[in-house]
Amino acid sequence: MFYFFSKTLSYLLTPAGWLFSALLVAFFSKKALVRQRSLGVAVIIFYVFGNSFLVNEWALLWEYPQAPVPADSVTKVAIVLTGGMVNVSKETPDKRFLLNREADRAGQALYLYKKGAVQKILISGGSGDLPFQRTEASDEGQMTARFLETAGVRTEDIVLENKSRNTHENAVFSGKMLRERFPNSRYVLVTSAFHMRRAVACFQKEGITVIPFPGSFMSTRRSFMPGEWLFPHEESFAYAYSLLKELVGYVTYKAVGYV
Repeated sequence: MFYFFSKTLSYLLTPAGWLFSALLVAFFSKKALVRQRSLGVAVIIFYVFGNSFLVNEWALLWEYPQAPVPADSVTKVAIVLTGGMVNVSKETPDKRFLLNREADRAGQALYLYKKGAVQKILISGGSGDLPFQRTEASDEGQMTARFLETAGVRTEDIVLENKSRNTHENAVFSGKMLRERFPNSRYVLVTSAFHMRRAVACFQKEGITVIPFPGSFMSTRRSFMPGEWLFPHEESFAYAYSLLKELVGYVTYKAVGYV
């Protein structure tokens, strides 16, 4: 039940949805004061969540900082968390996979492997069974494995954990596999920078010490150009949604004892 509500209620946490709701109230309200206030709320939402400078500052505060490549000689396993890495909404004639925005997670794991910093890659997740979710999304772990194999990772160096459906289960099921198969290794956790705080906390809760290695950064260098302040950017709405969803997710996990 927690899984269902955690995946469905997040759709309500969208600044675009709040903006639309405020405009609806303004459109249908018969009271001038209510219309005026609703329009004011809509303007504030539009400016704050569409302001690339403010959203970038939020991302800089929340995202996990960049990390150096682990350089010691101890055997290491990269744990790659799936979620938005593969584009399943577009069919291809030759059944090839298309990468999505979060594919940098796989890219960072590939970089670590090619540099010799990790010797194994554990891909965690890929299971989805909600009625409104595409069936192909449940194959994301296998698609990611195919991408890594195509890029030169040996098949025997890839391990799949395909039971988990959220970050908590990533830590639970991956932790069990790591203890059984790689008990004397160190573990490098690879996920999106905005998601890393919750992921690290979940693995720590399960007694797994990880080295954070974030990717898929939303934040950029701080810019004070007038255009960043004055003009809204549609991409900022998407980033604000991801950050807000992650913040609520972290607080929720804290409340239920997952972190």
